[in-house]
Order: sequence, then structure tokens, then C-alpha cells
Amino acid sequence: MVRLLTQQGQLIDWNDEKTRPFPDNLVFLDLLNPGRAEELEAEKWLEYQLPTREEMQEIEESSRLYMEKGTLYMTAWLPVGLDTPDPDSTAISFVLAPDCLTTVRYADPMAFRVLVDQARRQCSTPLSSDAVFLLLLELIVARIADALQGVEGDMKKVCRDIFRLDPHKAHASVEKDLSDVVKLLGRRSALVANLRESLLSLSRMLQYFLNNAATWMRGDLASQFRSVMRDIKSLDEYTGQQMQEMTFLLESTLGLINIQQNQIIKIFTVASVLFMPPTLIASIYGMNFEHMPELKVPWAYPAVILLLIISAVLPIIWFKRKRLL
Repeated sequence: MVRLLTQQGQLIDWNDEKTRPFPDNLVFLDLLNPGRAEELEAEKWLEYQLPTREEMQEIEESSRLYMEKGTLYMTAWLPVGLDTPDPDSTAISFVLAPDCLTTVRYADPMAFRVLVDQARRQCSTPLSSDAVFLLLLELIVARIADALQGVEGDMKKVCRDIFRLDPHKAHASVEKDLSDVVKLLGRRSALVANLRESLLSLSRMLQYFLNNAATWMRGDLASQFRSVMRDIKSLDEYTGQQMQEMTFLLESTLGLINIQQNQIIKIFTVASVLFMPPTLIASIYGMNFEHMPELKVPWAYPAVILLLIISAVLPIIWFKRKRLL
């Protein structure tokens, strides 16, 4: 699918069946899961090559950020699916020239959908390629910030929940709650790591743009690009803080799980000690010796039963006084 945005803010959805050429006043050309015919049409209008999907997956810095014939080729890892249970990151290429910004992508992040919605509502739409690039960066950074705020909310809830639980009460609900906390922290830790990777990728891309597009970039946008750079830096520091908080919560949760497991072992240990004296007495009188004088005494059976009860009660009283129960 191909979407076009003109200097007048007109949004055009393009299909393979259309044969008329692209309009001359484009400032934004967006290729989402492009077919070969769409790639050829775009390259014919742009008069330069677009990166392939395989080239977008390269990890070398020189393969992600480079310039050819005055056109900047920049690929960044951006978050996608942040509103789903399985968020991920995807490589998106920004091919930026003074007259047009071209994006090649194989996923649909929220920022691009918001840009389309703004254009359809006829909001104030940028009229140059660098302004469109700036708006996309602002939308992407805002989306990352929203995701980090959601993670912060989850961590506050986890903090309240885990320190409200009493691990000394060994029951299944406490164990399940703590297990769910570990799983949640694991998922949020992976999400923050992906967001941090995206922020680092955006920072490198933006710095490369500022270093190489100063000759033709609109002067009134320079301060806004620097503001986005500051936002990215502050969010990167924020992710570091969140990682530390999640590490603390994870260690605290594992400590509570350890306390709970020790409590369970303690209960079994105390129970085994409590039953040792009655078991010893019952074992003695369960022997099959021929000469056992107590077997001839009428009151021997109730006396042994009473002895069993006393031998079980006395350890309980002792454990209570020692505060082991």
C-alpha cells in the first residue's frame, strides 16, 4: 500500500491498478508492505533506489545511516504493537531528500496512523519533507513516552501488591500472586529494553540528520529537532531508572517467594517433629514380642492413648512458647 501527502496537505491512497503518475508536489511518500510494482513506481518518480527489506535488517551503523547523491538513508528500530499483549520492534527506513520524505516499512506503528488521521481531519499539515519528518519523530517519541508511563503505572501497582502480601501465610493464592508478579515484571522488562533500543536508534538517526541536512533544513525547525533530541535523551535516562526499579521489585518478589517457601518447609518440619513422640510410642507398642507386661493390664490401652495425646500436646506448647508456630 502506498500513501501520498502533497504540499497542500492532501492525502492520497495509491493502488497498483492506478496508472497515472505520482503528482509532482509530493512531500511524503509512505510505502507499507510495498509490492514490486509499487517500489518501481516510487523509484521511477524519486529517481533513486529504495532500500530492500534485507538491507533494512542490517545491524552495521554504515548500513543504517548513509548518504547517496544528497539523499539521506536512515533506518531505525521503532516499537510496534504497544497496545497489544505482544509488543515488538520493527525496522523502518526514512529516505529523506530536500523535496520529499519516503518511508519504507513492513509494520504499522501508531505514529503513522495518527499522521494519516491528522491529514484526513485537515489539521495543520506540514508542507515540507523535513517538517513531515519532524512530525513523525514527535509522534513516535510521544508514543514511546506513553508506553513508559504505562510501565510506570504497572510498577506502582506491583509495588503496592507485593509489599501488601504476607509471605508468612503459606497458601496457594500468595504463591500465585507472586508468580504473576514475576511474569509481569519479565514482560515489562523486555518492553522497556525494546523501547530503550528504539530510543537509541532514534537518537543516532536524528543526530545523523542534524549533521548532514543543515544546508537545506528549514531554519525554523532546527530548535524543534533539538527539542526532540532532548526528549529522547530524557526518556533514555528514564528507561534506565525504570530498569533499576524493576530489578529492585524482581529481587524483592524473589525474596518474598523464598520466605514463603521457607515457611512451607518450616511447617512440614514442625509437623514432623510434633508427630515424632506419638510415633515412637505407637511403634513401641506395635512390636510383636511375646512378653510385654502392659498387654495384660486392663488400663494399659487408655493409658497409652492418653500418653500419645500428651506427647503430641507438649511439643505444641513448647513450639508456641518459642514462637515457632
